[in-house]
Amino acid sequence: MEANEQLDLIHKLELKIAVEIKRICELHGIKYFLTAGTLLGAVRHGGFIPWDDDMDIGMLREDYDKFVDACSKDLGSEFFLQTWDTDPNYPFSFGKVRLKGTHFVEGFSENSNLLENGLFVDIFPFDNVPDDAKSKEKQAKKYYFCKRMLWIKKGMGTNMKEESLKQKLKYLAFRFISCFFRYDVIKSYYKEIQQKYNNTITKQVVTDGSYDYKKESIRREWVDNLELVEFETEQFYSYKDRIEYLTYFYGDYMKLPPESKRNRHQLRDIDFGEYLGV
Repeated sequence: MEANEQLDLIHKLELKIAVEIKRICELHGIKYFLTAGTLLGAVRHGGFIPWDDDMDIGMLREDYDKFVDACSKDLGSEFFLQTWDTDPNYPFSFGKVRLKGTHFVEGFSENSNLLENGLFVDIFPFDNVPDDAKSKEKQAKKYYFCKRMLWIKKGMGTNMKEESLKQKLKYLAFRFISCFFRYDVIKSYYKEIQQKYNNTITKQVVTDGSYDYKKESIRREWVDNLELVEFETEQFYSYKDRIEYLTYFYGDYMKLPPESKRNRHQLRDIDFGEYLGV
């Protein structure tokens, strides 16, 4: 299969997953929103960024917890909700809805032992950010430490040894430090610090995404005010103030990056199974 054909099928199947997520949310009155590169694609391209191969959906923590519970009862049999509670070898604090019968193995997770490794859509829970600068700084450091400890404990990130010398040394240092901490203790602590400020209203919310804590911290009003946006052949909710959000997140978001910067995941294996040719 040609690379463009492969990417087109990835997009088609990820859209299928996203529609199922939307169905669950509508059935249970759960608020969700397209975010990050998926929203950028919706605004700039009318759907997927042509060279991108993933899809990001956000929810406030209360809605995320409702979604997890709803999936245990109503998620279609073709799909699997992967969280660090439904898969003991999955170390991330956000969820993925996977398409069963497919394989989508990234370099980052190639040495892990996940229950499911099919095509997916990421579901990111957003938690409150403290308003004062000192507390933010403390929380940011704890996020950075915990997330790396968790995925290293479960065999993730070994491909970082293929990166720059700085990245390689950083990975090896965290791998050494991780030997002194139990996985379940780190996981429990991370849950606690993520949700520490959720009993009050704050100006910002944050998620454990692929960017750093500071960038992932966004204005609460963006998340509170949603409207439908076009994405491929479907409509999904996202920020009403999406232009303001995209400018904050990407700067001149309508400017296409040079081809050398149009990054995809480092794929090690992909198999569409019964969905090949759909």
